Amino acid sequence: MSDHRHKTAKESKGFRNQLKNLIGLRSRSTPQSGSNSPSTVIPVPVLATDPELLARYTTFRILVIGRANAGKTTLLNRVCNTTEEPSIYDEDKNLLEPTSERGIHDVRRSFVFKSNPGFIFHDSPGFEAGGEEELKAVMTFIQKSSKAKNVDDQIHVIWFCFYPDVARPLLPLEEKFFNEGRSWNVPVVAIFMKFDDLIKQVYNRGQDKTENTKKALDTLEKKFKEPLSRYKFPPRAYVRFTGRSSDNGNHQEQVGELIKQTAASIDNLALKMLFVTVQQNNVEVCIEHAVNPRVFEATDTISYMIFQAAQWFGHCYYVGVIMKGLDNYLTSNSKGRRGGDQQIRDLIKITDIACMKPRPG
Repeated sequence: MSDHRHKTAKESKGFRNQLKNLIGLRSRSTPQSGSNSPSTVIPVPVLATDPELLARYTTFRILVIGRANAGKTTLLNRVCNTTEEPSIYDEDKNLLEPTSERGIHDVRRSFVFKSNPGFIFHDSPGFEAGGEEELKAVMTFIQKSSKAKNVDDQIHVIWFCFYPDVARPLLPLEEKFFNEGRSWNVPVVAIFMKFDDLIKQVYNRGQDKTENTKKALDTLEKKFKEPLSRYKFPPRAYVRFTGRSSDNGNHQEQVGELIKQTAASIDNLALKMLFVTVQQNNVEVCIEHAVNPRVFEATDTISYMIFQAAQWFGHCYYVGVIMKGLDNYLTSNSKGRRGGDQQIRDLIKITDIACMKPRPG
């Protein structure tokens, strides 16, 4: 009996190593001492697998700041992949009827798109000249929300949209936002909208498209990113959008970069997991966080490996695809290991069914 258990444990470890080979862990060894190869250290997070902890995180709240005509509405339409009008709620979470007053800017009001109800947005019109009161209102709102006891009422990320105007790159109140003292620590992602407009501003007829694009990128770096990075509270990430208004642009690719950079800016693991699962544009981001080598190296069982990976996917369909792909891989490599592989496939079927259940809410 003990020999059988020893054999079974050995086979299980062998299959676990097989899965690690499948996701490339064997090729990611740490360079030996004295090697010139840089080592990439990926921190091992304590995954938020506690049901009570996960239950606290149900919606992801984003504050969007930007000047008038910066392209915020179109940006959110791209992120939620919709053209519908959002549902708008007052600060007491009462749905507002479509009246003229509904369009009044109030940072305390929230709005949601039916296509992606996991995201809750707040909008600030930006800090134009003479907008000191607006800056104060936004800072007060962020401060208040950061102290909210209910996690869903907190602002989790700020998307600060910039229109790259060479004549007035950063307004005084925008500078003040990134320099003013604060007790909150909400990550800010700087989004440079209408990058194609910047290309037009610096366009030189004597240069080709590549040279003009490079000139625009250099201008963006010197006029925006470098000054922002020197402020007391700089953005944690930078993203640019081009072809914002056209229908033939690579919108989802650009949205995917925004999703990736936003996820990277979030330190809290439960919030990061919430954001990654709520967004519906970029399954690659889910895969990147699910197949984390350092996490898998610390895993003892195949079932826990699969569970850790699956919990990063709010896209139920995609979880099924991944499980099916893993099943196909094991099937094609099952010669001489029928018993062990069958147990793995049975486990995958169970996990697949569980992951196909709709996300609560």
